[in-house]
Amino acid sequence: MKRIYAVISFLLLLAGNALLNLGYWLSAPANEPVQADLIVALGGGTGERDQMAAVLYNAGYAKKILLTGMGVSSNAGLSYYQSPRSLFLLKQGIPAEALIFDGYSINTHQETVNTAALLSAHRWKSVLVVSDPPHMRRLDYCLQPVFKKAGLSYQLLQSTAPTWHADRWWQDKRWLQFCIREVLKLVYYVLAYRN
Repeated sequence: MKRIYAVISFLLLLAGNALLNLGYWLSAPANEPVQADLIVALGGGTGERDQMAAVLYNAGYAKKILLTGMGVSSNAGLSYYQSPRSLFLLKQGIPAEALIFDGYSINTHQETVNTAALLSAHRWKSVLVVSDPPHMRRLDYCLQPVFKKAGLSYQLLQSTAPTWHADRWWQDKRWLQFCIREVLKLVYYVLAYRN
């Protein structure tokens, strides 16, 4: 009986440690910026992704920005250049000709495939991909096989989310929900998209 309690205690300790470190694990694949052909600000989020894309562009890391998740429904029939995301970037000094739009992708896997196709069509080889910190693990999981097969490279960059804390992700309702969704989506992606 003591052995059973010891095993259960060990498993509970292991599970607790995994939960405490989930924020670090989800955000771990993030990198530092390097020169690239393109900056990609993934759709979703609350504006921090676009903010980071503007910082990277203005620092000279790339000459083009791709905005994904620009479907018609998110813009209520506006031209892409009239969308809140575009207007924000234009106000940050990004020229309109530096903006590229992906109006087809509705999830991370599609963003990955469509970004790789865009890079190949332009004969570009490298990209900086910006998303929220806990999105990094699943994003890396999606990008790695697609980009490796196409001979492309990527760097993952975290948006600057002032309320994100990897060591206390569960204390903020937004990040608690985000992290739970990321774990569930990662399991789905493992089953649905990995060969």
